[in-house]
Amino acid sequence: MNRMPLLCPRCGRPQQVVHEDDPHHPVRVVHTGTGREECDEPETGEETPGEHVGEAPIDVERTGLDRC
Repeated sequence: MNRMPLLCPRCGRPQQVVHEDDPHHPVRVVHTGTGREECDEPETGEETPGEHVGEAPIDVERTGLDRC
C-alpha cells in the first residue's frame, strides 16, 4: 500500500499518524518535526494591521466594494 503524505491544513507542514494504546484515543495526527498536534507559530515579523496571514488581499475596485 502506498502511503500518502499528510499535510497540515493550517500550516502546510508534514504530519504523521501515531497509533497509541489508549482505547479512547487510538490514533493521533501529529506534526512530523515536532511530534505535537499543534502548529508551530510562524516566526515572521508583525502582521500588517487589517490583514491576516494566509488571506489574499482584497481588491476593492475589482469586487465593487469601492462603490459602497
